[in-house]
Amino acid sequence: MKKNTRTLLITVISFAVLITIAAVAYNALKAKAPAVSFTPTLAMEAPAEPKKAEAPKPAAPLAEAQAPDPLPPVPEAQGSDPLPAQGSEPAEASSGAEADQEPEAEPQDQEDKGPMMPNLPLTRLDGSVTSFAEVRGDKPAVINYFASWCPPCKQELPHFQKAFDEYGDRVSFIFLDALDGQRETLKTINAFIKSFPFTGPVFYDDGMFAAVFQTNSLPTTVFLDKEGRVVKGYLGFVAEDVLYADIAALLD
Repeated sequence: MKKNTRTLLITVISFAVLITIAAVAYNALKAKAPAVSFTPTLAMEAPAEPKKAEAPKPAAPLAEAQAPDPLPPVPEAQGSDPLPAQGSEPAEASSGAEADQEPEAEPQDQEDKGPMMPNLPLTRLDGSVTSFAEVRGDKPAVINYFASWCPPCKQELPHFQKAFDEYGDRVSFIFLDALDGQRETLKTINAFIKSFPFTGPVFYDDGMFAAVFQTNSLPTTVFLDKEGRVVKGYLGFVAEDVLYADIAALLD
């Protein structure tokens, strides 16, 4: 009986040890799983862009320029269509249409550069509010969307902190905490920063970033060029060599 009991105990202990090792290995692999590169598709346009487009207001001078056209009734009631009236030959009309189509390639080129980052409000942990444009300035930027309870976030934050220490004068780092009021509160994030310790600029988000970038993944990392366009993004843990390579690409 004693021999059987001892054998049983050894078997149970060995099984428990194997389960523990497997669980630790799984968690380590899960936390350090390679990031999934994604092309961010923004759910809203940057509010600053329409304002810049509306500022010139070209419609007003065009309306004034068209106002005198109806006055001289010489062009046989076709004054409302200046393009056909000016091009008497059909070949010229078709070339005009082709000329109208050529400028359409320019917006496509701009889209290829990536969507413009919306000028989202950013709230500091002390409650003061700033904006993405103010924080970024005229530098490229790295946005890291994280939470203190997220294992992959905590795994990658040390080399994000290291990158901030090295490139903080040339790249704007925005560490955006996912503050949901349940798992993450001002109390939990402040305690985390003090115990980490972490010196990068931390702001909190109440869901706007997740809605705009259509992501519920933590962490999410987004890279932006000096014009404020989103050029690359990752869902999940970002390795140190990947982070440094993408920062170098921003500075090229």
